Amino acid sequence: MNSYCRCLGVILLLICMVIPGYAADKSKRKGEIVKNISAEGACAIVGMSAEQSQLIALQRARVAAIEQAAGVSVTAGTLVTNFTVAADFIKTYARGFIVREKAAWLPLGQYQKDSSVAPIPEYRVRITADVYVPKKTKTSVGLQAKLNNSVFRGGEKAAFTLKASRRAGFAIFNIMADDRVAMIYPNAHETGNILESGKEMTFPAKDAKIELEVQTLPGHKRDAEAYLIIAWDSAADIRILDIFPEAEPVSVPEFFARLMKIADRIEDMILPYEVVAE
Repeated sequence: MNSYCRCLGVILLLICMVIPGYAADKSKRKGEIVKNISAEGACAIVGMSAEQSQLIALQRARVAAIEQAAGVSVTAGTLVTNFTVAADFIKTYARGFIVREKAAWLPLGQYQKDSSVAPIPEYRVRITADVYVPKKTKTSVGLQAKLNNSVFRGGEKAAFTLKASRRAGFAIFNIMADDRVAMIYPNAHETGNILESGKEMTFPAKDAKIELEVQTLPGHKRDAEAYLIIAWDSAADIRILDIFPEAEPVSVPEFFARLMKIADRIEDMILPYEVVAE
């Protein structure tokens, strides 16, 4: 069954960051905070659980707020009919980070394509948010990254090829369908997170001690997730293991609260993918 979601914003897994005292370190930031943005999001309940629909509605409202703050529009249509397309929306997350939000759920609505089909229940939410818009440095390390597939069956293994035009430090994170984020590289087994200039790297390597096996969440037929790769000039004073020291996944708000500390000095790429249960 197809999944019909009204596209009032455009990122499936993004992003709520509630950062107490974020105004206190203003002198360390290069970007700006746009305050009190009002935005709405909605998602119809077809081909997914009520929980998934609620999360997507909230995420779409967050993305609509980010679009307003960044002065861009990445909305690609009025409906999303499969999780692969929904996963593609994750690519736009770096337009801005929500640093404060207040959500109000609206009465349950309806979506109806036309009068020949029955209406579908639809979750609707309105948020008021402050959005931090990063100001990237002009220096580029020329990050390139490619995932071995865009749709995986449960149990299949993911792998990347990575390359940079300049010597760069890097890290890899998994943005998961349960709204958590885990750093998968560097890790306890491998810490050599340097890309040499112009040299392609495969991760995991053939002799690596870890594998990236993908699975849907329990009870889900399909999920949309992504890998986030960040890179920075190897001469920059960025100690990624100090920012993300634990091996366990963290919540999305906590992850982006930490990433904001270096967001102006990194390059990033999103590699979205769909997982289909066996």
